[in-house]
Parts: sequence; C-alpha cells; structure tokens
Amino acid sequence: MSLNNFFYYGYVFLEKLLFIMPDFMKKFLKKILFFLFYTFDNKRKKIVFKNLDLAYGESLSLKEKEKIAKAVYKNFINNLFEFIELSNISKDELKKRVEFENIQLVKKYLQKGPVIFAGAHFGNWEIALLSIGAFITPISAVVREIDNPKLNEKIKKTREKFNIKIYGKKGALKNLINDLKQNRSVGILIDQNTAKEEGIDTTFFGKKVLQTPSAALLSKRFKIPVIMGFAEKRDKKWVISFKDALECDDIQICVDKQSKIIEEEVRKFPELWYWFHRRFKHYYEESYE
Repeated sequence: MSLNNFFYYGYVFLEKLLFIMPDFMKKFLKKILFFLFYTFDNKRKKIVFKNLDLAYGESLSLKEKEKIAKAVYKNFINNLFEFIELSNISKDELKKRVEFENIQLVKKYLQKGPVIFAGAHFGNWEIALLSIGAFITPISAVVREIDNPKLNEKIKKTREKFNIKIYGKKGALKNLINDLKQNRSVGILIDQNTAKEEGIDTTFFGKKVLQTPSAALLSKRFKIPVIMGFAEKRDKKWVISFKDALECDDIQICVDKQSKIIEEEVRKFPELWYWFHRRFKHYYEESYE
C-alpha cells in the first residue's frame, strides 16, 4: 500500500470511527493525541514558540507562552475532529453548533451584491466557511490543496457542502473574479506569510511582515466591501463574529486595517490562532533557523 493510500484509508477509518464513538471516548482520544503531538512534534512546536517570542517578546513569561502553545495544540486537535465530523453533518446539526454576531452588517451589503469575506486561520475557519454557505450566501474560497489526490478530493467534498465552491491556489484569482461577476461572494484567508512578489508590507504585532493584498485588490476592482470575520469559541458554540466592513480605495491602508483587525482578534484569543505558520518569515527568517 502506498503512503498516500495509507493516509487516505486512515482518514476514512477515523471518519467512520468518530461517527459511532461516544463523546467520552472522543475526549479520551483527544487527550492521547494532544500528549503525542505536543510531546513529539518538535518542529512545529519550535515554530509556535518562535512566533510567540516575535509577537510578545518579554511581555509574556515562558509559562504564559507554554499555556498558549498547549491551548493551540488542543484547538488544532478539536478542529481536526470537528472537520472530520462535518462530512456527515446536516444543516440542522450545523445550526446547533454555530451562532452569528453582527450578521446585520453582512445582510446590509449583500442586498447590493456580493461581498469579500476575509479572515485568518483562527478558531475553526472551516466551520465558519460552511456556515456562511449554509445560512448566509453562496461563497467561493481558495485553499491550499493536499498533496494526496484521493484525500484532497474527499476533503474538498466536505468543504463544498452547502453552496460552496473550492479552488486550489493555481488559477484561483481568475475563478474568483468570474464568481464575483456572477454575484457570488468569495472568502479569503489573509494571515499567512507570502512571497515578496505576491505580498505587500504591513505591520503585525509591531513587526514588519508581508501580507497578501488579494482581498483588497478585488474590493477595489469591483467596488465591494471586505468584511472581516472570525470564528470564536464561546461556551460550546462557535460564534462567527463579523467585525468590520472595509472599503478598499487605497490598497495599503486597507491591508494595514486588515492586519490590525487580525492582530486585535489574536490578542483577544491567542489560543485560537494557528501559530504553526511562519508568519514573520520574510523579514525574520533567521529566527526560525
């Protein structure tokens, strides 16, 4: 059996197992996976702590950073379980898991046409996308495809439930433009480091970083707003909170505002951001060596 098939059938097995597994066993399995990942995933854990050092410096103690790091791993595992469960979820069940905050802001702009939803790898961005498609408006989004064709197709099928189109990064901009012309909203995550030729400078946690201007460029071209939104965990529900609507006449100002809004959200809920990315890499590459 090839490695790709091993991961594919392993995913299918876990999907079926979680479907019949009682909640107390899921909690136990999550604890085991947390221990294994946090103890042995040294490569990603090193990135998490480097990011925390760059973001907070000495304003947080090592103990405080360890607390955030552990919470980040727990959120990652919870998201993994929830995403697998989404393959079998109905709209009624999804509705029980989510709430919307400031949805009137979105509805106001949707009366005029499509919008651009922009966010970050924060909370559970997968469930946020599904919920927007299921309960607010048809939406198209861009993702990094998995280097495993069978598994990628299965995951894409889950992501495309409820009025959603998913595109890989190659040729994505052309597809998004076509969808916007057809009155279909789009969603873009904008919080990762990017190549110099694809990004523009902005500030994040007081550090110079590169950020994609794709949402701002589409906003300026089509004269439609960028609506910033995040999935925040409150009690046992994900609250999809829409923060602001940005008009992007000036690309630099718009990107700076986007970065500021993301930073405010991360400072508020640091355990919910995906600290595994090398966010500061372009200007602080030596920090990750």
